[in-house]
Amino acid sequence: MDMSMSDGHLVQYYEEEGFLYDRVTDFMSDGLRGGDAAVLIATRAHRDGVESRLARRGVDLAHLTAGGRYHALDARDTLSRFMVDGSPDAQRFANTIGPVIRTARSGDRRVVAFGEMVALLWAEGNRDAAIRLEELWNDLARRETFALLCAYPISHFDEAGYAKPFADINAAHTWVTPAESYSIVEADERNRAIATLQQKAAALEAESKQRAVLEAALRGKIDELAEVDRRKDEFLAMLGHELRNPLAPVTTALQIMRIHESEPSRVARSREIVERQIEHMTRLIDDLLDVSRITRGKIELREQPLLLSSVVERAIESARPLIDERGHRIALDLPAEPVMFLADPARLSQVFANLLNNAAKYTDVGGRIWVRARVEGKDLVVAVKDDGPGLTKELRKYVFDLFMQGPQSRARARGGLGIGLTLVRRLVELHGGTVDALSEGPGKGTEFVVRLPLRLPPVANGAPSTTAAATAGPRRRILVVDDNVDAAEALGELLRDFGHEVATAHDGPQALDNARLHRPEIVLLDIGMPEMDGYEVAKRIREDLGLGDALLVALTGYGEDRHRRLTREAGFDHHITKPVDASKLEELLTLQL
Repeated sequence: MDMSMSDGHLVQYYEEEGFLYDRVTDFMSDGLRGGDAAVLIATRAHRDGVESRLARRGVDLAHLTAGGRYHALDARDTLSRFMVDGSPDAQRFANTIGPVIRTARSGDRRVVAFGEMVALLWAEGNRDAAIRLEELWNDLARRETFALLCAYPISHFDEAGYAKPFADINAAHTWVTPAESYSIVEADERNRAIATLQQKAAALEAESKQRAVLEAALRGKIDELAEVDRRKDEFLAMLGHELRNPLAPVTTALQIMRIHESEPSRVARSREIVERQIEHMTRLIDDLLDVSRITRGKIELREQPLLLSSVVERAIESARPLIDERGHRIALDLPAEPVMFLADPARLSQVFANLLNNAAKYTDVGGRIWVRARVEGKDLVVAVKDDGPGLTKELRKYVFDLFMQGPQSRARARGGLGIGLTLVRRLVELHGGTVDALSEGPGKGTEFVVRLPLRLPPVANGAPSTTAAATAGPRRRILVVDDNVDAAEALGELLRDFGHEVATAHDGPQALDNARLHRPEIVLLDIGMPEMDGYEVAKRIREDLGLGDALLVALTGYGEDRHRRLTREAGFDHHITKPVDASKLEELLTLQL
């Protein structure tokens, strides 16, 4: 060992126990052979490792011990003598270690000492005590001259949080020696190792910066997901509210119909209430299904030539009840010449109806709504504007997001699920267009601008098509199957009013018995029944009962493509989602069998 590094307060980091033994042996052996004294404060295992190497180098430890030049102490036992409440006591430390150093120095001998107590404290997690003990060694060295070597396993500092205490330990020593992997004597090799370490440090710093960016992005995503989750909770609460609301007038209307069944006018008014509320609930559910289908790319547009004026008129007709209820005035500004283009009339009417309903809902009573349309080059531009509360800059960023709703005062709490504008954007994009929300700020109103590609329909030769007049259909034998008894009997009663012969069943086995007996031409069959579902009943009607020519119609609340495929595979001819529209059902029953 370099003699310049054999004095003062040294610290050695190490990886393997064998290197530690060699390092302490180098620190002590030459001095012990030349008249110096040594103090070894270590655990039993480490004392044995060092003493065996000293003996191999010709150091007679028994002779030195007898002459007062070699002192071996147990680290844990020595440590226990001056620790008070988890911290080394300065006076007790001086009284414990000072006499040992002075005895070793007898006759003005040079003393070298190895102390393992700091490493024990660090390993136990008592890092403050370890650093304090290093300071007490320095205080003692200023009063009693000796050279001290301490050692720590480098693995004890393998976390980023140890950077500060690691620096504090190094600052407490006059010499710092790295672990054996970097204890290189040759200057060239040492410089190469340092360069490698610098490259690793630069790479770690770059990785740390990259991680900081990723962590910031992750925090942003967590905040975004939390916001989505909050909106979802609000949506579920609103969904419960919106679905329960129509049930109250429906229940009341049914009670009125029961009490006043002999008064046609009151029954008629109550029936109208029920029809309106069912239409409202159906629209809510259809909107939910539309969002799901569009999100998963399951909606296909049914484009046909149409007039802009007819689309706008249909949308206004749909939104008129809410507009009138709120006392709004609506102004139209459409092109003087008819504008014909290709689009899906139902979906485009849904877009403008949603925008009109949104304007009517959020604008104070007695407000104004404008619908303006114009042709700009190859684009059709339609704008719906109101003089309502307007949008903040922040809200404009998220107004088309799913479940997003603007702030609602009690006076404007008009319900809704926060999906209408999401549908608008998705449906417009399906048409190849865009929609933007414009507002000069709170209190300045809002304008939604829809821009669509103006695709012209091809010119067709031949006579114009005509709409066939509705004709009364033939009388049919119909079997209605639904485990909801009220639903089955109500539909059966309606079909009898249409002039058909109707039987009802409320489970799978009863349906098969009835079909076997009455041989129906048409079977309206619920899917979600217990024990034997509609798929199984349909297969048995086809295969076991030989009713291959019967028209099988699935009546179900499931409207997804997967369920439509399952009904086809089970042998159904048609798939109708509940609630059943009476006019559509009547149209279906007139089909040629």
